[in-house]
Amino acid sequence: MFNWEENEFESGNAGVVISQIRSMEMAVDFGLINFNPDDIERLGAGVFENVTTAGGSVTSIDDQVIASGAASDVTPYNLVIVETDGSALKVASSLVIASVTGASDGALSANDDYTIIDDSNSPSGKSIVFNIAGTTLTTMAQVITIAYTSVTPVASKTLYAGSSTQELSAYAIKFTHTDSNSDIDYELEVFAGTPNSGGLAFNFLGAASDGVDVLPVSITGKIDSGLTDGRQLFSWFTKS
Repeated sequence: MFNWEENEFESGNAGVVISQIRSMEMAVDFGLINFNPDDIERLGAGVFENVTTAGGSVTSIDDQVIASGAASDVTPYNLVIVETDGSALKVASSLVIASVTGASDGALSANDDYTIIDDSNSPSGKSIVFNIAGTTLTTMAQVITIAYTSVTPVASKTLYAGSSTQELSAYAIKFTHTDSNSDIDYELEVFAGTPNSGGLAFNFLGAASDGVDVLPVSITGKIDSGLTDGRQLFSWFTKS
């Protein structure tokens, strides 16, 4: 929303002779559905401290038991890597498996009876693909147990905030709408925006709720006096 303050100069007998506006601002509200801490940090304009903690090797991991017939031949099956305290882990680099054992066939061989693959659709980032054409595996109609030795999980990120005073650093922000051919239909850029008080609302849906988590964001763009006069607040582009 494009806002401003108004001044009017009224003559004694000719009504309003001059109308002026000043203190132009651009109010922007949107919902963020990508809870990337780096993006939220940027939207905070200096409010947040973003701390990365590297993942260390974890060895206390529960075995994963795959029910008989739950996995299919040559079809990725998600590896679910859970610490004994119940924390689910996503693999960063190292994943060491002690054994993969079929209730009927016994110990299975890596890169023969099964293969571990990267899988962005898996909570752990890894999946297992079985191969009944391998040396030992003969059927998927058996319980299969995966014993993990260790895993190095991805790093974690934590946002911190809270200070007696904080100077905000204005940022440019651009919103782009594209058509089915990825061509730009229209585009709004605000040149110097900062978040409003209450403008970063951390809301979370209940476990049984439909939809996705949305972080409502409210920012206000103000004049950037270092830009060309008349072009100091925002730009709106659209196809002619």
